[in-house]
Amino acid sequence: MHPLITETLRGRRAAFALEKEYIELFESLPNANVFFSPEWVYSWLLSLGRKYEVCFITCRDEGRLVGVWPFFEHRIPVIGTSLLPVGAQAADLFDPVAREDAMAPMVEALCRLCQEYAFAWMPLLSLQFADHVLQPAIKSGTARHFLRKRTERFLIELERFKNFEDFMQMVFGPKTRQSLRRKSRRLAEKGEVRFQSLETPEAISPWITKAMELEKVSWKGEEGVGTFKRATHRAFYHLLMENLAARGRLRLSILTLDDELAAYEIGILGKDNYCMHGTAFDPALASFSPGRLLMLHVLEKCISEKRRIYDFLQNEQEFKRQMSTHASSFWDWIVFPRSLRGGLLRVFVRTLHNWSEWKRQRAKKMDDAKRVAVENMQSPAIDSE
Repeated sequence: MHPLITETLRGRRAAFALEKEYIELFESLPNANVFFSPEWVYSWLLSLGRKYEVCFITCRDEGRLVGVWPFFEHRIPVIGTSLLPVGAQAADLFDPVAREDAMAPMVEALCRLCQEYAFAWMPLLSLQFADHVLQPAIKSGTARHFLRKRTERFLIELERFKNFEDFMQMVFGPKTRQSLRRKSRRLAEKGEVRFQSLETPEAISPWITKAMELEKVSWKGEEGVGTFKRATHRAFYHLLMENLAARGRLRLSILTLDDELAAYEIGILGKDNYCMHGTAFDPALASFSPGRLLMLHVLEKCISEKRRIYDFLQNEQEFKRQMSTHASSFWDWIVFPRSLRGGLLRVFVRTLHNWSEWKRQRAKKMDDAKRVAVENMQSPAIDSE
C-alpha cells in the first residue's frame, strides 16, 4: 500500500492548472462540500480573490488527486500573514474536498504549513469533520490550536416525511397551518402569484440583479447583513450563480406578484441535499409572509425530488429551530505556529472567546428573564401540535 502524499501548491497559475483534476475529484466524491466545488473556488479566484496569493493543500494517491483544501493569504497589520479558506467572505462550510482517508494527512499538512504564518483559521467546519478528523489530530499533539463551537446548524431530514402534507402536519400546528393558508389567499387577492424554480444560467441571469435590489430594501439591506451587501460581493455572486447553474448546482426560487419579485431563495444543490444560502422578501408584503410561503414551496419540491436533507446552514434564527427536525453545529478551528508569537496569539484568542461567551450568556439570561416576565403577565397562545 502506497502512502498518500500531500503537497502545497502556491500561486494562481498552479491553482488554475489543477482545475481539470479538481473537477474530476469533486464529481467522484459521494457528498463533497458544495462550498468548495470547483465552480465556487474558481469563481472566487476570478473575482473576490484576484488580489490574494493562494495556497492549495493537495493530497495524491499514486499520482491521482484525492484531496484539495484551498486557502489564501491575508495580511493583518501588526499580527502578520494568516491563512484563510478560499471563499471565507461568502461561503458557509470549509471542510476539505477529499476522500475520507485523505483528510487526516491534509490536516497534518496544514499544521506544518502554519509554521510559516501567524495562524490559519477555518471559521465553519462540520461537526462530523471536527469529531472524526480534527479531534484525533488534536490528541496527537501535532499543532498548537484552538477548537470551539461557533453556532448551531439546523437541518430538516426530508426522508422522515412521506410527502409534503405529512411534513406540514408534523412540523406545524393547526393554527400555524391555518395562518399560512390565510396569508396565501390574501396575497393572491392582491394580484397574480407565481412560484418559479430557476436552474439554468439563462433563466437565472435576468433575476440576479432584481434579487440584489430586493435585498437592498429588505431588513437585511438595512442592517448590512445580506448576501449582496458589498459591490465586490455582487460581482462575485453574479459570476458564481451562473457558473453553479451551468453545472446543475444552483436553484434560484422566486415568488412574484404581478411579475414583480416579492421573495427569493438561493439554494446550493448537493447530490442529495439542499443548502439554503440566502433569502430576502419585499418588506411591503411582510404581513403576507412571502419568504415563508416561498420556503415551503422549495421544501415541497425538495421532498418530491427525494432529497435527503434541507440544510439551513449557519445563524440561529428561531424559525429555523421551529422548522428543523434536528440540530448539529458548526465549529471554528484556529491553528497557531509552535512559537512564542503563536503561543501569545492563542492566549489572546482564547481570552477573547471566553469574554465573548460570557457576554452572550449574560445577554441570553436577560432575554430569558424578560420572556418569562412577559409570559407570566399574559395567557400564552397554545398550538398543541
